Amino acid sequence: MVARPFGIPVYISPYWLVFAVVLVVMYANGAEANLASTQSRYVVAAAFVLLLYVSVLVHELAHCVVARGFGLPVRRVLLYPLGGYSEIEQEPASPGREALISGAGPAVSLVLAGIGYELAKVVPAGLTHQLIAQLFFANLIVGIFNLLPGLPLDGGRIFRAALEGRMGHLGATRVATTVARWIAAAMGVVGLFTSPMLVLVALVV
Repeated sequence: MVARPFGIPVYISPYWLVFAVVLVVMYANGAEANLASTQSRYVVAAAFVLLLYVSVLVHELAHCVVARGFGLPVRRVLLYPLGGYSEIEQEPASPGREALISGAGPAVSLVLAGIGYELAKVVPAGLTHQLIAQLFFANLIVGIFNLLPGLPLDGGRIFRAALEGRMGHLGATRVATTVARWIAAAMGVVGLFTSPMLVLVALVV
């Protein structure tokens, strides 16, 4: 355990540090590499990776805070290389509550993206601007990606909640998992031609 914000234990996967180091190296040697010295680039790269995972943590804590507001016990938040996971120990009492809990994370990510967008408009060009701009883009992607209508994504839970009234929990879950398989397949095919990271994300979905 590394922290207890709002009394919620936060754990980090042992693989997280390895992945974080890889991200730092990739960022420091990316398109912005010619903007500053090697030392400065690695400092900014480390700041980007740290703030990115702080953003992911805030996303997960949003789920937990709303869940606690509905009286649901939260066991912990786990950060792993490709994101985070909130362990909420009980199912919400209604589809509406599940939708609110699930939507809280993407909503916070999109708010963070909006803050980054506004800051990027006033910060002068340079590494700091590059850092803010990439954090804006990262939070925007996290928010939008998590709204895709397939389990186990937040959007899949919202989608399932919307279907429950017509087909029940089990039927809605089947539909949401089927949609998730199609989303993962499409991401995997696109990733084969664009990005190995996208293929990895597709496998996780």
